Amino acid sequence: MSQRENHDSSVTGARDRITRRGYIATAAAALGTSALAGCSSSRGESLEPDVPEGVPETVETQYWREWETVDAESPPLDYSARAGSVLDSLPVEFSSEDDPWMREHALMVQRGLDDLGIAVTLNDRPLNQLYAQSWTANGLEAVISMSTHGPDPQRGLDPNPLLMRRTEGSLSNYDNYYHPELQEVLTEQARTTERARREELVDRAQEIFAEDVGALITLFPNIITAVNTERWTGYVETPGNGPTMDSFVWTEVNLQPETDNRTYVKGVSTSMNSLNLPWAAGGAEAKRLTFIYDGLFDATPDLEVVPALATGGGFVDDTTVELTLREGVEWHDGEAFTAEDVKFTVELYEEYASTSQVPFYDPIETVEVLGDHEVRFNLTNPDASFMTQRVVRSVILPKHRWEDVGNPSQHNPDAPVGTGPFQFEDWEQGTRFEASRNDGHWMFDDDWRADALGDQAERGPGVDSVIWINVSNVDALIGSLQSGSIDAIGTNLSDLQADRAANTDGIEKMSAGSYAPLDAKLMFSCPLIRDKEFRVALAKAVDSQGFVEDFLQGQATVPAGENPISSLTPWHNAETTDYEYDVGDARTVLERAGYTWDGDDNLRFPNGEAWGAFVERIQPENTNKRRADLDQPDFS
Repeated sequence: MSQRENHDSSVTGARDRITRRGYIATAAAALGTSALAGCSSSRGESLEPDVPEGVPETVETQYWREWETVDAESPPLDYSARAGSVLDSLPVEFSSEDDPWMREHALMVQRGLDDLGIAVTLNDRPLNQLYAQSWTANGLEAVISMSTHGPDPQRGLDPNPLLMRRTEGSLSNYDNYYHPELQEVLTEQARTTERARREELVDRAQEIFAEDVGALITLFPNIITAVNTERWTGYVETPGNGPTMDSFVWTEVNLQPETDNRTYVKGVSTSMNSLNLPWAAGGAEAKRLTFIYDGLFDATPDLEVVPALATGGGFVDDTTVELTLREGVEWHDGEAFTAEDVKFTVELYEEYASTSQVPFYDPIETVEVLGDHEVRFNLTNPDASFMTQRVVRSVILPKHRWEDVGNPSQHNPDAPVGTGPFQFEDWEQGTRFEASRNDGHWMFDDDWRADALGDQAERGPGVDSVIWINVSNVDALIGSLQSGSIDAIGTNLSDLQADRAANTDGIEKMSAGSYAPLDAKLMFSCPLIRDKEFRVALAKAVDSQGFVEDFLQGQATVPAGENPISSLTPWHNAETTDYEYDVGDARTVLERAGYTWDGDDNLRFPNGEAWGAFVERIQPENTNKRRADLDQPDFS
């Protein structure tokens, strides 16, 4: 048996034996190091560069095309490829604040790279640093940067939030990814309002992205939490939100008390920074304040669009939408809701550039009032997602409360007024937020709720008020739940944490699937990532299924290939390329592409004619192609 065959055999055998304890042991070992690094100071043994005529010996990370969204001379990542050299340690970033097991997930990716002979430097960053510093249109600061997408309803209702970020004009294209055919398909589907044709295009987009390994889409993690089921029934297991998080309000309007107490208390670990929802910079207020306000439409746990402030309507033509508004609705201060409020809201958002409402108002050119409860939106261009993600994401403001506000972006209402199922009562920054039941709201109608929730609907008196209590950390949240100080935990727990909480009588672990993927972004300005042969090998080296089974105890779904659209949604295409986990095959892919290993099994960039082939593969016109597409030989 050759050295390479022996390595492949030993890797396969070792991976077959990995258990949940193995993941924990690996995590513990990494935690014992000062920098979470998976490499030594030595880069290993490189070969003397052998460079074909006219081919550069070194290729730096660079912008390979002009990006309208990028205003910079060079990408923030410094990583180069050199003929015959051992790969430098690969920077991989994540945030353990993102999910309770994200560190272990990063170690799983590190293990896959290690099996390919690649050293890794892991960087556990505060989540706000990833948002502010690394996830910018200029590009990532690391070769791989991982995060779980948020559970916003729009990400389950429509494919655009997860697919359109892969277009060249998106400010969320943090990885500088570009695929010419995918660009065309995504642009066309975004403007196709005919559903059947749009589904064909979205299916094709998923096929292109998965086959190209546009990112590592490793899993769709379940939302896990713990709740008191002795005091309350009617928790709604909403996908992406679970029964207690704040992206949906279904649990709070459906809960029924089992005691005389009708105040529901939810423990959370993140606090609100203001009471200004339209100009919220994400975070807790962007979710929690939607209990106070309504949008034009809402989304059910089955990810169906249902009426809210609008009761019907739709596209009149590709750029015109007419809606009928709900009659008899009052703002929390008793004023009547009319179409004038809708028109005012959109024009205010446009004039003062509302940060949280861009997905709603961005495609709207003008708004017309057709009657007290009729409104027309004239769109700048055809927008397929307007009647899904955009109308559900909308937040409508009371004109009589906001028309005299001088600078809405700096406004912090003393007591925000909406039409939502709950009305504002009290807020103590960093401590608590309280809202009381808006009794006349349609969501508290048992029959209406039964139509929306089906078997999950409960009938009865419901809650009187909801209180969010800020608790410092997960251990304190679990202790508060077990002692009865709170009724539910309003954040995501690990499986172990939820099991620990449920050791107390009356406390139950709850788990719901999610349409929000864990996305390991790949920096496509980096020459290594631009090589499709490497991306395919990487996809084959990462054992997502083993991680889900052994560490997450099955509390996640592994997609078939690198597909960001979940099977929980009607937009999912099950027939996408799946580069199945196989370390031996992954190494064979690299070997045939001209990569080699030194005596210590460190991966080296191709050399000689294979280096020329590598440089050809990473050119802008070729980075979505494999060796066979370019008639390159087998270099093994």
